[in-house]
Amino acid sequence: MKEVKKEKFGSRKSVIKKILIENNIDFISGIWIITCRYRINSDRNTRYLVCIEEKNRSLKYESLLKKINADIPVLRVNFKENEKTVEVENLRTLMAKTLSYQIFKKRIIERTCCRYLSSYASGSKNSTPLSRFFRENMGKGFALTDIDFYLTEKQIFIEEKNFIQHGKGFIGVGQCLSFREIIRDIFNKSELKIICTHNDSFFTSAQKNIDCTRKKTIPGWGEMVVFDLNHTSINALIDYLKN
Repeated sequence: MKEVKKEKFGSRKSVIKKILIENNIDFISGIWIITCRYRINSDRNTRYLVCIEEKNRSLKYESLLKKINADIPVLRVNFKENEKTVEVENLRTLMAKTLSYQIFKKRIIERTCCRYLSSYASGSKNSTPLSRFFRENMGKGFALTDIDFYLTEKQIFIEEKNFIQHGKGFIGVGQCLSFREIIRDIFNKSELKIICTHNDSFFTSAQKNIDCTRKKTIPGWGEMVVFDLNHTSINALIDYLKN
């Protein structure tokens, strides 16, 4: 189990990203969804905030914006950790500002009609700046979920996994529920494809086919959702991603 855990927390580079780049497939990565806990705010039009963690201002976001519930703000964010500031650009209005961490935290709370509930967790050095900011500043009134890639031409979302046992894929219960909620409330019932990589082999599934009540306890991990996988060749996978 130690090998699986090491890969899961980012020591292994993304295989799918390498495939996308080598095959000139346009994509957007660093997609994060900030969610106010349902017990605090249950309104689907106000409890979410989408952030794209990206320094590059020249990327084209039009197809992604069309996939997102029009009531939900979409921000491009670029963190300056040494200065404790964040450059924030509203991708719908193209208005940009540089905010202190405290002001950014306040804006998130106000926009999501949420509350700050005191809690603190130290951000991992292997995490992204947004993830570290969230863990260290936003408390337990919020949840943070990321989706690995959005393919701008094919207009689908991709989540990369590498946790496979006995031909089955596994995903955290909380992540499974979050994906189901996000696709329903934010991404206009878009397709989210799960691609698992393991020992140079490729397997696929679809979020819509994963039953979040189908659980199994994994030693060292606890309760997880198990789902079926379809084996695919590298050539078939590339063809799917491109066409």
